[in-house]
Amino acid sequence: MGRWLLAGALLLPCASTASSLAPDGVDVTGGYGDNIAIYGVGVHWDSLCTCAALKAAGFDVRLAAQLAYWRGHEHPASNSSLWDVGLTPILRWSGADGGPARFFLEAGIGIHLLSDTRINTERVFSTAFQFGEIGVVGLAFGDRHRYEIGALVQHVSNGAIKEPNNGLTYFGAVFRAPLP
Repeated sequence: MGRWLLAGALLLPCASTASSLAPDGVDVTGGYGDNIAIYGVGVHWDSLCTCAALKAAGFDVRLAAQLAYWRGHEHPASNSSLWDVGLTPILRWSGADGGPARFFLEAGIGIHLLSDTRINTERVFSTAFQFGEIGVVGLAFGDRHRYEIGALVQHVSNGAIKEPNNGLTYFGAVFRAPLP
């Protein structure tokens, strides 16, 4: 229940100010955890929040969409790979703009849809619908800090909707670039 409240709190004060639905940038993600390698590509939309109080404190909200391929590294395995489609609203805090790079922190809770409920020998998700929590620590750099690199940790599980609920926690990196 707490996950739903946090997700709602992130989305409530937000209203899209974009003149179109075109994303602002592309993301490339890689990670590893629990004998599974994750390779992802995605897009993100920046500055979805119109709340002046949040912006004044350095906070903003973005939306990230990702398609990821999970490759299991256990052999033999009943299923050695799956696809993951995710959509996550992210609360972002950026440090002061004082030089060539800007520090940022991000946290988000979103939803995922898996192409299979099993990977490797014994990792069972029970449901294709999953929740995902993500945390990122990174640096924005380049022209107007439009490029980003960060270290991330993500947990994907069904939130105890159905047992077994093995979930997956992985650590990785993300690189983001603006769209022209």
